[in-house]
Amino acid sequence: MFTKSFIVFLTLASIGMGLYLYSMDVPINEVKYGASEILFFSIPFTMLLVNIQLFIFPKLFKFDVFTRYKKGIESIFLSLSIILALLYVGLILAATGREVNILLFIPVCAGIVLITTANTLPRFQLEIHQTSSEFTQSTNQAWNIIIRPFSYPLFIGGIAMLLCVFLPDALMLPGFLAILLCTLLISIIYSYRAYQSYVNR
Repeated sequence: MFTKSFIVFLTLASIGMGLYLYSMDVPINEVKYGASEILFFSIPFTMLLVNIQLFIFPKLFKFDVFTRYKKGIESIFLSLSIILALLYVGLILAATGREVNILLFIPVCAGIVLITTANTLPRFQLEIHQTSSEFTQSTNQAWNIIIRPFSYPLFIGGIAMLLCVFLPDALMLPGFLAILLCTLLISIIYSYRAYQSYVNR
C-alpha cells in the first residue's frame, strides 16, 4: 500500500509542479529546452500514463497470478517513477538557469535500476509443473537456481553506483562504467557457479 501511495504522490507532485510553474509563467530557455508546455508537462504526463498501468494490471491478469508478482511489479513502477521524477526536477532546474550537473543523474538512475532489479528478480520464481516438457522444467529450474546469486552483486553494484556521485567529475563516468562492468561479470560468475553446484550435486 505504501509503494502505491508513494507512486501516486510522485505523479501528482510532478503534475502539480508543472501546473504551478506554467501558471507562474516561469521563464525558461526555450531555444535550448523547447516550449514551456512540453517541458513542464511531458514527463509528468508520461508518469501518469505509465503508472495508470499499475491499476489496470490487476484487471488484466488472474488474481492469483497478479498477487504472486504484485510486490515485484510495484517495485518496478516505483523505480520508474523515482527516475522520471529525478530527471524532471533536474531538467526543470537546468531549464530555469540553475547550475545542474546532469552527469550526476547517470549513476543515480543506474543505481536505482540495479537495486530495484536485485530486489525484484528473486520474486519472479517460475513454477515447475510435472505436466510440462522436460526442457521447460529444466529451464524453469535453472532460472530459479541462478536468480538469487545473480541478484546479490546487482544490489551491491547499485549502492556503489550511487556513491559515484561523490567522485570528481573526471572520475565519475569511468568509475560508473568500471562498477557496471564488474557488477555484471560478478553476477554472471556467481550465477554460473550456483548452477554448476546444483548440476554436480
